[in-house]
Amino acid sequence: MDKEIFTFFEELAANNNRDWFLANKPRWEAIKAEFTDLTADVIADLGKYDPTIANLDAKRCIYRIYRDMRFSSDKRPYKTHVAFFLSPDIHRCGVPGYYLQIGQEDYGLEGNCNMGAGIFMPPRETLAAIRQEIFYNPDEFLAIMNKKDYRRYFGDTFFTSKKLTRVPKGYPADWEHADLLKYCDYTVNHNVDPAKVTAPDFKDYIVKVFRAAIPLNRFIARATE
Repeated sequence: MDKEIFTFFEELAANNNRDWFLANKPRWEAIKAEFTDLTADVIADLGKYDPTIANLDAKRCIYRIYRDMRFSSDKRPYKTHVAFFLSPDIHRCGVPGYYLQIGQEDYGLEGNCNMGAGIFMPPRETLAAIRQEIFYNPDEFLAIMNKKDYRRYFGDTFFTSKKLTRVPKGYPADWEHADLLKYCDYTVNHNVDPAKVTAPDFKDYIVKVFRAAIPLNRFIARATE
């Protein structure tokens, strides 16, 4: 990606209004076009390892820059980042997939570029199914988390909106892996150095990181089928 992506969103954060955006819309269109090409390339390469996303339309995977202000006290009209979400069911909430965000810090994510995978804010029934699958198959789940590349990019915890203080009802409080059941989201997060975003091999880096998350997404998908 061109370094203009960081300059544009830094300026947008300081001038988040319609007049400024319209005056600078050609800059946004150029960034969007480059990001669309990047998304298409990621889909093509990652799809070789995860066929469930191989046939996605890049344009439909990219989020709109316009914020939904209907139920928010924050009335800024524009997001200060660009992002995509790759999933076999991109129109359904609470499904596992692959997320990339570039721009200003936003949505609780730190830094100018973040990559994520797994499932965020799943419906109650979906969350219950994931916890049950972990309880029935702890060795498999831990093996996924302990893989070298997974640990390198995502660490040993999950990015979550909430973590319970007690084990969910129906599970033994003294189970040795009880902490794994306390998450309300099973999302992994990887902060990317901005220098990588503008490097020639950025697409390859994205695919390499997401490949490390494929087993997690498959585990979640199986649990929720």
